Amino acid sequence: MNTRIDLIKRHQVAADNSKASTCWSFSAVRLMLCGILLALMMTACQSVNQEYLKNFEVVWQTVNDTFPDSTFGGVDWKAVHDRYQPLIGAAKSDEEFFLTLNRMLWELNASHAVVMPNKLMFNLDRAFAEGGIGIDVRLIDDEVVITRVKPLSPADQAGLRPGDILRRVDGATIQQIEEEGKVFQMPPYNDRADAANRAMNVLISTYGQPGTQISIVYQDDRGEHQVDLVRAPREGKSVLIEGVPPGFLEVESKQLANDIGYVRFNRFDPALLDRLLAAVDEQTDAAGLIIDIRGNDGGFFEVRKALLERLVRERMLFVRQEIRRGADEIYLEPAAKVYGGPVVVLVDEFSASSSEEFAGGLQAIGRAAIVGKRTPGKVLIADVKQLPDGATFVYPVAVTRLADGTVLEGRGVIPDIAVVLDRASLRQGRDAQLEAAIDYLKQK
Repeated sequence: MNTRIDLIKRHQVAADNSKASTCWSFSAVRLMLCGILLALMMTACQSVNQEYLKNFEVVWQTVNDTFPDSTFGGVDWKAVHDRYQPLIGAAKSDEEFFLTLNRMLWELNASHAVVMPNKLMFNLDRAFAEGGIGIDVRLIDDEVVITRVKPLSPADQAGLRPGDILRRVDGATIQQIEEEGKVFQMPPYNDRADAANRAMNVLISTYGQPGTQISIVYQDDRGEHQVDLVRAPREGKSVLIEGVPPGFLEVESKQLANDIGYVRFNRFDPALLDRLLAAVDEQTDAAGLIIDIRGNDGGFFEVRKALLERLVRERMLFVRQEIRRGADEIYLEPAAKVYGGPVVVLVDEFSASSSEEFAGGLQAIGRAAIVGKRTPGKVLIADVKQLPDGATFVYPVAVTRLADGTVLEGRGVIPDIAVVLDRASLRQGRDAQLEAAIDYLKQK
């Protein structure tokens, strides 16, 4: 009672005891409720941060235990942990958490190191989308240029052609799309990977759900044009790793002039293995064979090994896979049916991972000539695990060293015959890289 009276006097509240008591009680209740609410908010915040930290520790420790280079490429990995731990704990959203976690990983400048969120963010919904307009693109003279148009696709029916330059996608300029894509740009960091990332971000921006409309502004020799298209389903969906964007498989096999066989495919996927082996078997008597893996983003070792064994006549060392505590030597065993003629492999900056090992390995043993553009150097061997929150963690566990000692990670495959694409040839319906491959085989 005395405390209440003193409080009233101190604040010079003009009220009787009963009224003052009521006012003080309401204030106390309000303060108490605010305190409880603040405590609940702090507890919830701490709970979220603890969840982030739990995932962070799993990622850091996994890399610490399994990264193939015990020196981490000169990076002080313990110092990285101490620098990023408070940033992870202070993350205010899932987007900030995943971006910070990946930026930590990418300080290693190593391929095959990424945490894919268990929910769609960073515009990853486009990468998973199953509708497209039927084009392929590359960066040519700092422009995003259409290099291939699928017959009867929405782009084909709208009149888009190889050599056309993309200017806008659904109102966004190409520069805006490229800048947006830099937020989630993975290593390695070199000019080839950068060119591939810039073009891929624009291509992904054209994806969406089948049946939805998209507006494209493009430039040809007559000026700029705008067309509205309806996305068609992308065929051949294949999921190599749950939680990672799917591939949409393509395979093509045909006979070119001068008795040259041609096989093109976009992934070393188990679903394509039988078709790939059959395609090579069909070319057994061809005067030369072109294997086109431009745009091939990689896949499984068993697929590339089976295809390689269709191309060698004797047992030989192909690669060494070096882990933290040793190495495995991988030998090729000739298949019952082998193609023994000259081989050219077409590559470019979109040829990654298994594609680089396939092309670089054949080059190292002298079995194929490589034509096209230098590859990005994304050639570490990875494993996958699920994090406590359900996110997918891809992490490198081994380095591939070719039979001649070459390590392709970061270096990439350097073509024997370097050829770049140009708009003028594309507009004429010509593929300069394919033409160079044919010329090489004709000389053989």
